[in-house]
Amino acid sequence: MTSRKALLFVVAASAGAAVVLLGGVFSDPPPVANATSHVVGFGDQTALGSLVSGLSTGNTAAYVGRLEREVAKPHPDGQVLTLLGLAYQQRARETGDPSFFSRSGEALSRAGAAGGPQPLIAQARASLANSRHLFTEGLALAREAVQRDPENAGAYGALGDALLNLGRYQAAFRAYDHMVVLAPGIASLTRVANARELLGRPEAAARAVRFALSLDHTVPEHVAWTRVLLGNVDFNRGRLDRAARSYRGALRREPGYVHAEAGLARVDAAQGRYAAAATRLQRVVAALPIPAYVILLGDVLHASGQESAAQKQYALVGAIERLFAANGVRTELQTAVFDLDHGRNVAAALARARAAHRSAPGIYADDALAWGLFRAGRCQEARGHSARALRLGTRDALIVFHRAMIERCLGASSARGWFQRALAINPNFSLLWAPVARRASASPAARWR
Repeated sequence: MTSRKALLFVVAASAGAAVVLLGGVFSDPPPVANATSHVVGFGDQTALGSLVSGLSTGNTAAYVGRLEREVAKPHPDGQVLTLLGLAYQQRARETGDPSFFSRSGEALSRAGAAGGPQPLIAQARASLANSRHLFTEGLALAREAVQRDPENAGAYGALGDALLNLGRYQAAFRAYDHMVVLAPGIASLTRVANARELLGRPEAAARAVRFALSLDHTVPEHVAWTRVLLGNVDFNRGRLDRAARSYRGALRREPGYVHAEAGLARVDAAQGRYAAAATRLQRVVAALPIPAYVILLGDVLHASGQESAAQKQYALVGAIERLFAANGVRTELQTAVFDLDHGRNVAAALARARAAHRSAPGIYADDALAWGLFRAGRCQEARGHSARALRLGTRDALIVFHRAMIERCLGASSARGWFQRALAINPNFSLLWAPVARRASASPAARWR
C-alpha cells in the first residue's frame, strides 16, 4: 500500500464507464488544469480542508493531540470527532500501531452520535473496515458513502479498494476511474498505478505515479510514500538502481522515512549487502514493527547465515499479528503465507489461507491458497488456484514462481519455463525463493529447498 486514500470529467455521461475506464486505468490521464486543491471531490470540503491543513505540517502526532484536546471538552463537535477518526487512521499507517484503528472506530461512532458529517463518516468507516481487511463490510459502507454524496471521490476510493480485494476487478477499476474524474492527485492516481500493475503494465503504473507526484505535494508523508511506491514498481521488475533513486528521493522529502529505508534495505539485500540491509531494517522495525518488515529482517539474517537471530525475528511475527487481531484486523492471509514460506504448521496455514480466500477471493488470496495446497502435496488442486492468481496477467515474480513449483510437483515439462519467467520478471524477487528458482532454472532436477 500508498497513501492510497488521499483525479477529468467525461462530459458525455452516456459514454459511461467504458470511456472512463479506457481513459483512466488503461491509459495515461491527460493533464489536469489547476489541480492544486486535493480537497475538491472529497466530500465535506470544510472538514477535509481542516484535515489536509492539519496533516500538511508533517506532524500528525501533534495534530492528533490538538483534536484530542478539543473532543475532551463537554459536548464535542461531531466534525472534530470525524477528523480525529481519520487522523487516527493516518497515525496507524505511520506507526504500525493497530490500536489507532480501534481509536478511530470509537471516534467515528461518537461523531455519528454527535451529528457529524454523515457522508464523510461513512467514507471514514469504509476506509477503516478496508484497513482491517473487512472488505465485505467496507464495500457496504463505501456504497453508503457514495449514496450519501455521489461527488465524494474518497468514497469511490474506498469502494474500489473493497471491490479489488474481493476479486471484483472491473468494478474496482471503474470506481478508481470515477475517483480520478472527481479528484486528480496522489490518492486516486496511486490506485490507478496499482490497477495497472495488476494488469501486468508496470511502465504504465510508473507513469501514473510520476503524474501523481507532478500534481500533489500537500501532505509530506503522502508524497514520500508515493516515491516509495515508484521505487517498488521498479524493484518488482528488477531495476534496482532506479528503485534506489526513488527511495533516496523519498528520504530527501521525509528524512528517516521508514518505508524508504526498508526499500533501500531490500536493494542492499538483493545485491548481497546483508550487513547493511540488516542494519537498516533494525532501525525500521524499531520504528515501525509491522510483520512485513520483521519478516524481511529475519529473511536477511537467514540469508547471511545468522539462523539464531533470524528465528528471534520470526518469533516476533506471531505476537505482532495477535496484536493486530486484537484490534480488529484480519490477518489470515499474511500469517498463512508466512507460515507456508517458513514450513510452519502447514495444515493450519492452509486452513487460514482457505478462510482468507472465502472472505476476500482476490488474486493474492488465490495465490496463497495455491501455495498452501502445494505445500500440502495437493498439486493438481493448487494448479487451478494458481491459474486464477495469474488471470489478470499480473507480472509478479513470486506468483509465477509458485506456479513453477506446482508444475514441477506435477512433473510438467513446462516447469523450467515458469522458473525462467519468474527470474525474467525480477531476478531478486525473494531472498528465500529466488535462489531456488535460479537452481531450478539451471537444472530441472535441482532440490527445491
